[in-house]
Amino acid sequence: MRVVACDDHTMFLDAFSWALARRNHDVVGTASELHEVAPLVDKARPEACLLDLWFGGVQSLDVARSLRERHPELLIVLLTGDAAPEALAALDDGTVHAVAHKTWNLELIDETLTRVASGVAVRRLLAMPREREPAGTRPAAPTGQTPALTSREHEVLELMASGASTTEIRRQLGVTEHTVRSHVRNVLAKLGAHTRVEAVHRALEVGLACGAGR
Repeated sequence: MRVVACDDHTMFLDAFSWALARRNHDVVGTASELHEVAPLVDKARPEACLLDLWFGGVQSLDVARSLRERHPELLIVLLTGDAAPEALAALDDGTVHAVAHKTWNLELIDETLTRVASGVAVRRLLAMPREREPAGTRPAAPTGQTPALTSREHEVLELMASGASTTEIRRQLGVTEHTVRSHVRNVLAKLGAHTRVEAVHRALEVGLACGAGR
């Protein structure tokens, strides 16, 4: 895929661009300043723009909206290290096609690009903050086996995959926040995952039905 990568951290940008190229993407340009993004897209005409949410403390969403107006066919994947409400709103209103966390591995970034390119709406899962426990406290899921989740844990997994926050899960299930967090911990433990994103990815790998990519 022809892509441009735009991020104000030049070391991250260089490494990210190199990694994308190694996965057979054609990186046709990079930008480390927000004012460089629109001219770059106008000139390079990429299929996708991987755009940092923040440039020196300034959000890039206005630029993203302008790009969508001028290039309606452009796929925009927002890169972020947090789950800013504005990023989720931009995903919901169609300004961007996905929100990707900067801690993801390239396989998951690649999968995201493949999904949005095929017209699949990647939902708010992609902006969920990481939920971790100390290293070594969670057993790995048995290799080659499908983890046995309870019916309630399946519900929680579905909601996690749709991008629901802890508060949203609590409201939908009518339980306490403590109960939600307990179910999330159980799901992560059974799937051998350290984050919600990893849990959903693992669930898909082992054949568990969940809502990722809806």
